Amino acid sequence: MFNLRFIAHVMAKRLILILCSLVLLFRSRTVFSQSDEFFYEGFKQVGQNITLTGAADIEHNGILRLTNDTGKLLAHAFQSNSIQFKNKTTGKVFSFSTAFAFAMVPEFATLGGHGMAFAISRTKTIPGALSRQYLGLVNATDNGNFTNHIFAVEFDTVQDMEFNDMNDNHIGIDINSLDSKANVSAAYFTDGNSTLQPLNLKCGKTIQAWVDYDSTVNVLNVTLSLSSRKPINSVLSFHVDLSPFFEDYMYVGFSASTGLLSSSHYVSGWSFKMNGQAQSLDLSDMPSLPSSPKNHEGMILGASISAVIFLVLAVLFALYMVNRIKNMDVIEDWERHVGPHRYSYKELKQATKVVCGRRPIEAKALPEELVLVDWVWDRWKKGTIFEVVDPKLVGHYDEVEVVIVLKLGLMCSNNAADKRPTIRQVVRYLEEEAAVPDIVLAPDEHGGKKSGDFDDFVHSYPTSANFGKLTAWSSEANPASPLSSVIGSSLPVR
Repeated sequence: MFNLRFIAHVMAKRLILILCSLVLLFRSRTVFSQSDEFFYEGFKQVGQNITLTGAADIEHNGILRLTNDTGKLLAHAFQSNSIQFKNKTTGKVFSFSTAFAFAMVPEFATLGGHGMAFAISRTKTIPGALSRQYLGLVNATDNGNFTNHIFAVEFDTVQDMEFNDMNDNHIGIDINSLDSKANVSAAYFTDGNSTLQPLNLKCGKTIQAWVDYDSTVNVLNVTLSLSSRKPINSVLSFHVDLSPFFEDYMYVGFSASTGLLSSSHYVSGWSFKMNGQAQSLDLSDMPSLPSSPKNHEGMILGASISAVIFLVLAVLFALYMVNRIKNMDVIEDWERHVGPHRYSYKELKQATKVVCGRRPIEAKALPEELVLVDWVWDRWKKGTIFEVVDPKLVGHYDEVEVVIVLKLGLMCSNNAADKRPTIRQVVRYLEEEAAVPDIVLAPDEHGGKKSGDFDDFVHSYPTSANFGKLTAWSSEANPASPLSSVIGSSLPVR
């Protein structure tokens, strides 16, 4: 009985320890690693399992950032322990599989800089490798050397003619050289693996990639997706025996670089397995991409500029309204029934065009019609005063009123102030309280003298008016008609 109790007590303790371990495992990011297989959902707890060199760094949320938005950087992140890739007896490379989630966030949305690669190398630091178009894998001297022992799947966002790149958005299979053995524009399959959709590597979204090598048939497949589910069809397939290019033990990891243009290259999760299928990643469990500080700065700057523009426009509008109200002619109720009303400049401008329908000086008119006053006076002398009436009136006007208005216009255009009628007199003429004088002086005559003021006003405009002689103008209508009474049977010549 005692032994049974003791055994039960020990088993209970062990069960509690197992449950606690499961709880701790559930609460933390999954990190599993051994020599030929590992699985990382984020890199926060990788410890010494990953070796970082160059600009590579692990962010506070566990995402691996290979490069930042600085130019001419290179970065490496390799599994710290080497992996046996070749059968020591046959010298044949084993099958392997990897899945990883990555993202590229360029400094400028449509311009990459330069790219990243999944790499298998004989070293985990790749000494002598350069940034820019070399992606941290080779340099200008050793590119293509058989002794490099480098295999890579590149995700290139800059078209480099030096390496015969097909475009600035492609996937390539590289062996000891950046002159890809095979390449294809980035794409992925959707709709039940039947539709091939183009994929922009610079889109700033998390992309999952699978690289699978089957040593039994010597086929390498590369597959892409924007989801956690692996499509059946690969986007790039290449027949190759990797055995001649691999050493017995190799390192696996990632490489990235920037050039004149920069881009942040991220890896949020990674799984790898020798002689089997690597576990796909659930993208919803991956650490999220950090928001771009430049985006925040841009939004703040844009909002600030918009606010300043709005305030300036509001102030200008307020000043405009205040000035308009200040200068507004307000007619009091008592003014409506006493004396003449006040008129704005706009109203007076339209009123002065009521008969002739044109400006005082019409630059596009005929020479003899250039100056309105000259033209009206010339037609008055010749007895063809109705030729100055606006054609738009189409004859629908009162001839008596037209003659009165034109006669008053000539009188008010006299250069001598003492010869011009007062406003009170003009109002009486228009209200027919007084008769318009029969005698009308030429605009530049007053008391038998001529003035040069009007010519000074016209400046360089030529005038066809001839004020040397004034002929009598009379209406051909009945002398007893109202029109004849307004015009007068004859006008004295001055």
